[in-house]
Amino acid sequence: MGAIQIPLQNGVKFVDGLDGFPAFGVTSEADLKSPFKLILSDHLQDFAIIATVRPQSSSGGWVFSVVNSLDTVVQLGLLLEPTATGDQWNATLYYTDAKKERHSQPLASFQVPYGKSWMKMIFKVLPDQVVFYYNCLEAGVAAVKKEPRKLVFDSASTVYIGQAGPILKRKFEVSAVVVILVL
Repeated sequence: MGAIQIPLQNGVKFVDGLDGFPAFGVTSEADLKSPFKLILSDHLQDFAIIATVRPQSSSGGWVFSVVNSLDTVVQLGLLLEPTATGDQWNATLYYTDAKKERHSQPLASFQVPYGKSWMKMIFKVLPDQVVFYYNCLEAGVAAVKKEPRKLVFDSASTVYIGQAGPILKRKFEVSAVVVILVL
């Protein structure tokens, strides 16, 4: 949450969070971003991502993203998007070597129920699998080939909250978004 600064910018507000604790509300007007070097290390290997969100619209979007210097490739990110039936969402984790790929690459995807209630998602990323937890219960395991094994970020990458920048867009309106990266 290092990309959110006080005083709050346009499109960001305080809301009641999970268990009544304060959280941030993010609307489509928000433009939350930060140079990745202020928030992340230069690379990731084995890690976990914890995201707690309460969606405000059914359109989904990027919960967070780390985008290359050209704002064209999501190197690391979480995208929520509705399925064709509309009662479920795909929670897709992206993991892309921007030096080799021109398009963002999904690493693993899991279905979660659509709703406007709190969702806590944890992605435990290991060398050959991603373990997914939904509301603190293991909900799936996906075998993956994580290439490269160690993801090195572009030196001018940007971390976005609730979007993937001006080119890739797909803003996500949420009552609250909390993203924690555990190395």
